Amino acid sequence: MSRTSLEWANLSGTNLTKANLNRADLVCVRLISAILVEADLTGANLQDADLSWVNLKNARLVSADLRGANLKQVNLSYADLRSANLAGANLSGAVLNGAKLNRVDLSEANLSGVNLSGANLSRADLSYADLREVDLTNANLYKADISQSKLYNTDFQEAVLQGANFSRANLKGANLAGAILREVNLSLVNLSEFSLLEVTVAAEIDLSSANLQKANLQGATLRHANLGYSLLHRTFLNDSILRGANLIDASLSGGNFRNADFRNSNISQINLTEATMPDGSVHP
Repeated sequence: MSRTSLEWANLSGTNLTKANLNRADLVCVRLISAILVEADLTGANLQDADLSWVNLKNARLVSADLRGANLKQVNLSYADLRSANLAGANLSGAVLNGAKLNRVDLSEANLSGVNLSGANLSRADLSYADLREVDLTNANLYKADISQSKLYNTDFQEAVLQGANFSRANLKGANLAGAILREVNLSLVNLSEFSLLEVTVAAEIDLSSANLQKANLQGATLRHANLGYSLLHRTFLNDSILRGANLIDASLSGGNFRNADFRNSNISQINLTEATMPDGSVHP
């Protein structure tokens, strides 16, 4: 069925195991609960299709167009979705373990609650996506665009985030323990109540204008990090290393900086009202 035109067709419940639908036109097709195990959908057009509850295990969807598709509860385990376009798709409840997702477009997609642990999302577009409470432990997000996305309580433990763009994202309650954060752009983000406990953060990290209220940065290494104009009210930075960091015009009131290392850092015009200083004293 390569290059077949099946737009608006109702194929719900159909068994299409190992079917060849390469470059097929499947716009607005209904495939509810269909079986497409190991099917070839390379370059297929599935815009606005209903693929809810479909079994696409080991399917090939390279460069497929799935914009606006309903993929609720779909099984995409070990599927190849490289360079696929899933902009605006609904993937709530989807099974994606082992799926290849590098360079995939998931902008504005709904992935809330999805398990993406260990997923390869390098250079993926996740801008404006709903990633609330998503499991991204050990995931590869190298140079991924996660700007302006919803990341409440998202788990990034041990994830590779090198070069990722988190600008204007909401990371409230997110867990970044053990994550690799080299060259990350976290400007204008909301990072309140998140955990970065004992994480080594490379010098290139950009936290300028970030909201870090009540964040746990205990033991974090932030050498030469850009924290200019950031909000650090009641933030825990005890035992952290901030040598050579830019803290110009940052607000650190009520923060805990006991045993923190500020050598060679730029601390001009900062607000330290009621902050616990490195020697344990409280700033007036």
